[in-house]
Amino acid sequence: MTEAEFYLAAENFLNNLFIELAANKIDLESHWDIDHLCYRADTLENYNALKEQFTKFGKLLIASDVNGREISTYELFTPVQFKGWRIDLIELPAPKKGKVTAEGFEHVEVVVDVAFEELIKKYNKLSLDTNGLKKGFNKELEVCLGTHNLKFHHLSLLSVINVEKNTKVWNAITRSKILEIFADNKPLIAGTFPLNVEVDGSDVDILMQARNLEEIKSLLIKNFGDNKEFSLDTQVIDELETLICNFFFDDVPFEVFIQDREPVRQKAYLHFLIEERLLKLGGQSFKNKVDEERRKGSKTEPAFASALGIKEDPYSRLLQLQKMSSKDLML
Repeated sequence: MTEAEFYLAAENFLNNLFIELAANKIDLESHWDIDHLCYRADTLENYNALKEQFTKFGKLLIASDVNGREISTYELFTPVQFKGWRIDLIELPAPKKGKVTAEGFEHVEVVVDVAFEELIKKYNKLSLDTNGLKKGFNKELEVCLGTHNLKFHHLSLLSVINVEKNTKVWNAITRSKILEIFADNKPLIAGTFPLNVEVDGSDVDILMQARNLEEIKSLLIKNFGDNKEFSLDTQVIDELETLICNFFFDDVPFEVFIQDREPVRQKAYLHFLIEERLLKLGGQSFKNKVDEERRKGSKTEPAFASALGIKEDPYSRLLQLQKMSSKDLML
């Protein structure tokens, strides 16, 4: 596959997908992010050939084993531009053994600020694959439209890669089993590690929802109460009683933020989403500015605001930016 053939195939796929989305009354909000496309190979031989071909117009970020097959992810040298969206990443999975796969683009994945339950209720008359909701990390909901499919996520693929490539942090997350223990509380990893703007002492930030803070407090004490620098603090934040738990696991600091509010509706997550998109749109030069502010001691939101030249309150201004389309955000 040549570079020209790749971009033409991507454009044709996206055009056909959006025709199907319109036919099924599926609207993608302009402030959501189409973070990557998935291109499938029909044979292992073709998968290996495509890996070589993709390196001519993209940088291999990671090739990892997922459930017994390799999946390669590439960052395009020239992003795919479509209807105001900018798509930087391509996911190339090896075919599953025993499964017939047609070669070509198969689905897009979109980062959304809506709970999966809301999406399921909205699209309950369509064919939905909910198996991805069983995943511990970065759950997914798939809308099956045939040859053109759509997946919803709460973290971009690049953020997932940033976490998983940080061996010390990823091992602490998996060994602690915190995502499994608190699965009913919809744990969502956000903060600096997915963004790759962490500094010495940065916490692994995990957002959760709990209606009864006393119950989840007991569960935190039971599982992590003996850990180094374990602490619990109750505050009123955004007019909601909030529990903040800090502890170390394998010398990695964790901060768990709990409210009776969907994690995807919490301000910390909305800040994370706009920071994620700004890093994508601003490129390395913008990230360098953020990293510089972080090294000076700035917290994440003020660091992004400073890099943007924002003088007003960074927390409220970032919330305003979060609702803007990527086209309007272009730096």
